Amino acid sequence: MRKQRLGDLLIIGGSEAKESDEEKAILRQAAKRALGEEGGCIVVLTVASMEPVETAETYRKAFGRLGVRQMQVIDIRNREQAYDPANVEKLASASVLFFTGGDQLRITSQMGGSPLLERIFALHEEGTPIVGTSAGAAAMSETMLIGGPTNASSLTTLSMAPGLGLLKGVVVDSHFSQRGRFGRLMGAVAHNPHNLGIGLDEDTAILVRRNDEEFTVLGTGAVYVIDGTGIHYTNVSDRHAEGIFTVHNARVHVLGRDDRFSLKERKPIPPAAAATDDVNQG
Repeated sequence: MRKQRLGDLLIIGGSEAKESDEEKAILRQAAKRALGEEGGCIVVLTVASMEPVETAETYRKAFGRLGVRQMQVIDIRNREQAYDPANVEKLASASVLFFTGGDQLRITSQMGGSPLLERIFALHEEGTPIVGTSAGAAAMSETMLIGGPTNASSLTTLSMAPGLGLLKGVVVDSHFSQRGRFGRLMGAVAHNPHNLGIGLDEDTAILVRRNDEEFTVLGTGAVYVIDGTGIHYTNVSDRHAEGIFTVHNARVHVLGRDDRFSLKERKPIPPAAAATDDVNQG
């Protein structure tokens, strides 16, 4: 039986540069995948945005500067529209699917269990790449962060919900260092150390490939990976705890552009090994 090959995931920390400069535009990765096919089309889903028309126009211009000539927009503002056959039909031409920023809970609440989302899952399993930025990035993971304080080290309640589950075993946070979200991502990992925490700076992304086994860092900022499997103690579950949130023996990796990380082995891939692997892949 032929091994299934999932589509790539491009998960962006938000505020990605939208110029056509090759050194800056993370969006070039999405454009390249669309341009790689004759008549390729990017389908932009603005469900998370409270300004869907303006958001769609921003990406239409950005992808146009990158050479993409075909872009469809699926504007979902209520659950009924996620059941509309006309919207599902728009996916037929998709070479790349793109979830914009906004409110990640709108993505799951308006599309969860719908024919539109089920078709998106099927396309991904057939090899179609999916891109998500900001809220679209947060929704990619199995567990989705939807709220919590920033720039705080105190014990506080986090708001989490099931995400799309396109990338399993992780929880993703965006606008990471810009909005001081280290503490809340650490808290999310402490709630369930099975989940690997991935914090993405703005204008920074991870490109997840090889059936979700590894990712490569793109962009101008850092990616923070928190591994909680070694945690020996945390007070996150204390019923009457007050004061500082504590956690012992969590591992933190900080990655920059072109660094690679094995999701399967939960560790960075050394540059020498990455270079050898690239040669072997030919």
